Formats: sequence, C-alpha cells, structure tokens
Amino acid sequence: MAPIKLIYFDIPGKAEAIRLCASVGKVDFEDVRISRETFAEMKEQGALPYGQVPALDVGDGRMLAQSSAILRYVATLGGLHPSDPIEAARIDSIVAEEEDFFSGLTISRYAGRFGYGHMTDEFRAEVRKNLNDEILPKHLSFLEMLLTNSTTGWLAGTEKPSAADFVFVPRLKWLVSGANDGIDSDLLDGFPNVKALIAKMMALPEVVSWYEKNPPPQ
Repeated sequence: MAPIKLIYFDIPGKAEAIRLCASVGKVDFEDVRISRETFAEMKEQGALPYGQVPALDVGDGRMLAQSSAILRYVATLGGLHPSDPIEAARIDSIVAEEEDFFSGLTISRYAGRFGYGHMTDEFRAEVRKNLNDEILPKHLSFLEMLLTNSTTGWLAGTEKPSAADFVFVPRLKWLVSGANDGIDSDLLDGFPNVKALIAKMMALPEVVSWYEKNPPPQ
C-alpha cells in the first residue's frame, strides 16, 4: 500500500502538527512540499478541496482537507486518538480552542482573506497590542490550567501526546518566534506548564529524529 501524501508548502504552518503526529505515531507518509506556483496550478485544476492546503492524498482519488480533520485522521492511524467518545471529544475541544486562540492573529495577518483588506497598519498595530496584552494571555491561561490539572504533562491528560498537543506546540513556538509584529518573544514566560509542554514534545525521540532529518527552513 502506497503511503499517504501530505501536501503543503515548505514551511511548518498548518501542516507541522500533522507531520509530528505522523512521526510519533509511526504513520508512513510522504511529505510533499510544493511551491506557490504548483499550489496555484492545483487550485486552478480543482485538485484541492476548498482550494487550500494542507491536503492529504489517501489514494484512490480521495483527498482530505482541513488541517484539524487530517490531524485527527492521522492520529487515529497512529493509535494516538482514543476510541472512547468522551476522551476523543475532550481532545477535539482542545484542538478547536487552537482556532479561537489564533483567530485574531490570523485575521490581522491575512486581513484581505477575511474581508478586512482596508485594515490600516495603525489599526493592525492596535489589534496586535490588544492580542499581546489581553487576548493571548487569556487563552494561555486556559492551557496552563489544563496542564496544571493533567497528571501526564499532556494537554488532555493522555498517556501519549494527542492531537491537542501536536496542534498547539508548533503554533506556540511560531507565536513567539519573532514572526509576528507586536507579539512579545517572552509572552510564554508567565506560563511555566505551557513551556514545559513544548519542551516535552520537542524531547520526544521521534520529534528529535524528525527535525534532524527535516530541519525547519531558515
């Protein structure tokens, strides 16, 4: 059976959670990294559901879309998504929180995509300040509480990392990487459990091996 193919750009972005999940779950997959030109061609040809990536080619002409759905599918293949419906829903709720967490930042970054093409630089700076000072710390406190109540160090209290951990760790690293104007690089310093989560994920042997073979683009 041919491996599934994960299609995305040569950046971490929305695909990194899926890449890490597949690596930890030992799911055989092909990491297909496309150019913007190839993306435009695939979009024009109607090859991508909703005209976006990441997308997952599972064979037989079937293509999955939406990063959270792909992540859940890959986690299931790797034995990292529980069969118990309540446990699964708990993980899904944390994955959904990631969308709430980053929605303001995403809109301010890609304003035109969401109908805010008229957003001025001055207003964007105000939005970023509010995000940095109030909104993001509020959401970080939610994660900190989840981890305080976890006996395993993972967000959903699972024995192994779940989709919730895979979706948040790369995004949190990106959040404070300096890629987002107006967001403090030390924003996580007041949330020790969140920082411990990142360290725990990055220390997993499969994750270490993944980044040794696939260093992030500079």
